[in-house]
Amino acid sequence: MPSEVIRWRFEDPSDPNPDTRSYEFPINPNTMGSPFPTRNITVQGTTAVDGQLLMWEGMRSPADFTFGGTVLAGTQYEALRSWVYGKNGRLFLFDHYGRRMVVILKAFKPEPKRMTGRFYWRHDYSIDCIVVSITQPTVEDA
Repeated sequence: MPSEVIRWRFEDPSDPNPDTRSYEFPINPNTMGSPFPTRNITVQGTTAVDGQLLMWEGMRSPADFTFGGTVLAGTQYEALRSWVYGKNGRLFLFDHYGRRMVVILKAFKPEPKRMTGRFYWRHDYSIDCIVVSITQPTVEDA
C-alpha cells in the first residue's frame, strides 16, 4: 500500500500550455462506478427439442463511468466545470490505483450542500464520462 495519497488527475495531451495541461484533484472522489465495459452478448433460443441456446459475442462498447465527491472551494468547482465543458476530445484520467483511462467527459453535476462561512462553495458532485481504454493498475498491496 502506498505511503502517500495518490491524487486523481486529468491530463489533456493535446494542450501545449503546461499550465493548463493537467489538473490534480485537491480531494479525491469518494464514489465511483466500474470503468470496465459490459460484454456484448446476443442470445437466441432454438426450436430444437433439447432447447439449446445460440450465443454470439460482439465488440464491446466503451464503458459509461461515473465518479464523484465533494467540492469545498470555488476554484475546485470551476476547474471541474471547465475541464468537463471547456476541453474537447479524449483526455487522460488517472485514478488512485495508478490506472490511466482515456475518457471523454460528458457531464458535471454539482449539487449544492449547506454552505458555511468556511466552505461557501461546498457541493457534492458527479462527473459522467465514457471510458475508451484503461491500463493496468500500478499500485500494489504491501
